[in-house]
Amino acid sequence: MDKIWYQQPAELWEEHALPIGNGRLGGMVFGGIERERIQFNEETLFTGRPARIEGAPYQELNQIREYLKLKQYVAAYRHAEREFLKPASYGDESDFGMYQNFGEVLVEMEHPEGKVTDYLRELDLDEALARVSYRCEEQEFYREYFSSCPDNVMVMRFRCSKPNALNMKVHLVSAQAGAIISYDQAESRITMNGSMTNLAYEAQIRVATKGGTIEAINDALLIREADEVMLLLSAATDYDASRESFRGKDYTSFNRSFLDQAGEKSFHDLLGAHVIDYQQLYKRVELKIDGLDNNHLPTDERLRRYREGEYDVGLESLLFQYGRYLLISSSRPGNLPANLQGIWNNSNNPMWGSMFCYNINFNMNYWHAESTNLTECHAPMIDFIDRLRPSGRLSAKAFFNASGWFTAKKSDIWGFTQPYAAAVNGLFIGGAGWLCEDVWQVYCFNLDRAYLVETAYPIMKESAEFYLDYLTENEEGQLVSSPSTSPENEFVVNGQICTVSDGCEMDHRIVESLFRNCLKACDILGIHDEFRAELERALPKVAPVRLGRYGQIQEWEHDWDDPEDQHRHVSQLFGLHPASLISPTRTPELAEGAKVVLNCRGDQGTGWSRAWKVNLWSRLQDGNRAYKLIRGTLEELTFDNLFNVHPPFQIDGNFGLTAGIAEMLLQSEFEGCIDLLPALPDVWESGYVRGLRAQGGYTVDLRWEQGGRLIHADFYGESGKRGKLRSGNDLVEFQLNEQGCYTYRTNVLI
Repeated sequence: MDKIWYQQPAELWEEHALPIGNGRLGGMVFGGIERERIQFNEETLFTGRPARIEGAPYQELNQIREYLKLKQYVAAYRHAEREFLKPASYGDESDFGMYQNFGEVLVEMEHPEGKVTDYLRELDLDEALARVSYRCEEQEFYREYFSSCPDNVMVMRFRCSKPNALNMKVHLVSAQAGAIISYDQAESRITMNGSMTNLAYEAQIRVATKGGTIEAINDALLIREADEVMLLLSAATDYDASRESFRGKDYTSFNRSFLDQAGEKSFHDLLGAHVIDYQQLYKRVELKIDGLDNNHLPTDERLRRYREGEYDVGLESLLFQYGRYLLISSSRPGNLPANLQGIWNNSNNPMWGSMFCYNINFNMNYWHAESTNLTECHAPMIDFIDRLRPSGRLSAKAFFNASGWFTAKKSDIWGFTQPYAAAVNGLFIGGAGWLCEDVWQVYCFNLDRAYLVETAYPIMKESAEFYLDYLTENEEGQLVSSPSTSPENEFVVNGQICTVSDGCEMDHRIVESLFRNCLKACDILGIHDEFRAELERALPKVAPVRLGRYGQIQEWEHDWDDPEDQHRHVSQLFGLHPASLISPTRTPELAEGAKVVLNCRGDQGTGWSRAWKVNLWSRLQDGNRAYKLIRGTLEELTFDNLFNVHPPFQIDGNFGLTAGIAEMLLQSEFEGCIDLLPALPDVWESGYVRGLRAQGGYTVDLRWEQGGRLIHADFYGESGKRGKLRSGNDLVEFQLNEQGCYTYRTNVLI
């Protein structure tokens, strides 16, 4: 079983507490003995409001381009920040929303005097269930915690081996100023109401006991002599993404309805429905790497030994599954997508607002959604992207006088899409195009024609229309993205630090990939119109990948790269991953240029940066280098609760590592080859993986033996479907049989 476990309560939220979630409602379990804390969040509790665009910033665009044409990069940068991106262009900077801490459930426990022994705190990934147990004198105490998607409530149960032995106070504590909390003895309910400048919110707890009494006192519900206590929690705001105002949800009725329905069910019925719902996602994929597996040790002890050189491959496969668990727990259909911290946040001023960030972080959250068989969890992201389009049209017109839709680097739940100062962060041109990469990938893995017609193609087409308007011709007649920035990095010209350029590699590969994907969609849908013709004219003119003076893929149109630069972003390698424009087999010279970049940037960096490099080295089919980065991340940038560290905690690192491990085992391209074990490291000598997904609608199982030799691969999908696979030097065309199956064995075809 996949478990994370400890022999002591959590002390620190970020490093020790255990996450539970149902996509909407998240909790962090501390497991305190005398005083239990469950910190909780609800996905819509954000500050901010819909931002306003004032004036016509696009009128300053030509001046920036003129400076760039004259190679006056400092002047271009200054004009961009002072005139084009000035705050007056997009209203009050404080409009941008920050994810908020909702509050805590506090439970004060009474115990017999005596020593506490046999303490256990665990998170069972197989059931998405947190547990705490311990012994005090002759009594055994048990707790279970989960956040149920089917019943839409958080469930907490407390038990004791001795009858009538549970005595506790239950408090609800707000993390927001001004909240009103009431304790209703008659309904065994606690209610917390409040409002911010932009939202109203409420949390409710419904208490059910077996035996004992419940009494409302000053700031708690007092429970005496119960056999069992079950707490049901719901929280909500009046945020409604379907309305133009983003407001109007009846959150009180919402909370009461779900709590009352859940309150009619037993704990076992609630848990059973939760486990069935969760496991139909989680159990699709299984990874077993043969070798040392210290699962008999507490997780913090496993990490300590790992850092001392006891390389526990079981911990590596656990980390892979943990990324899947976290996505299932923070991204479910009908809800908001996972933000920078998933749905878990204990601050009202979290780093970077715990926002949605489009120059790598939000995108990385979903890299493993399709490959590790969690396409349903991808849906909130696609819905969110679709909802950005109305705001994105306004930003495209106001800032660039362009058609289509645009978004820069970041957003909140209010649909922020504008560029903003400082330019090094906020003048990112590739946001919408990068988001479209996910929109297309959903189709590639699932081949859902209705989705392509109704959702994917309209989003992609409208984004491509923006870039068709935005791109300009340079002196060579090539289309470049100008003005442009390479995410969060700087270049030096004539001894001066600059950020705004006349073209960068990331933008160009984003545009190239988007145009190619739109044309593929046109082929599939039989579209032959003027839009397609425009794409066919523009695509060959998009600025190509350029190799610089030391053999590197250039980050900018000009050879400004510094070989000593170890910046955390590796933006110039977008074409290698997440796009599939560069590969060792199809473009070997460019693949070598990518290696030069990665060797110069090194193997250090933030958690998410190392995760990106795992994926990049996997695409370059260097499993040992990818594995070195995984090992370094576990040694240096992983907390005891396995949260990945930016620092601080940022969930994209967890998600990116899971995606990277999947890439090491299986890679695929739409209408291309499926590569089996393309980047298997030497230390993973034998093992198996079941349930990975490949583009083209395939599910794949793999088993390999000593020395990393593939034994067999099983493919599942639509009967009669044809495809191509690569295993080492073998390149094989195959067809699924009438049962929708095909088995490949090394040198033996069945």
